[in-house]
Amino acid sequence: MQLGEVFSGGSYLSQNDLRIHFGIGGHDHLDRAEVLWPDGTRETLTNLAADRYYLVREGQGVVSSKPPEHRAKLP
Repeated sequence: MQLGEVFSGGSYLSQNDLRIHFGIGGHDHLDRAEVLWPDGTRETLTNLAADRYYLVREGQGVVSSKPPEHRAKLP
């Protein structure tokens, strides 16, 4: 079990990252993820492929997904 929280805001001319990253080792998908929204509702997401960014909206579930942009490593 893993837990992550989104913290919005930041300070002058800054913003916290609104993404949450979960490592799942060598697995190719995640069977289930639960989102607990600020109003107390729970949303269950199922069968999520690994190595993807998911956009989740309250009451709508996953609205889009995309692979991460892999950047060239610097020498």
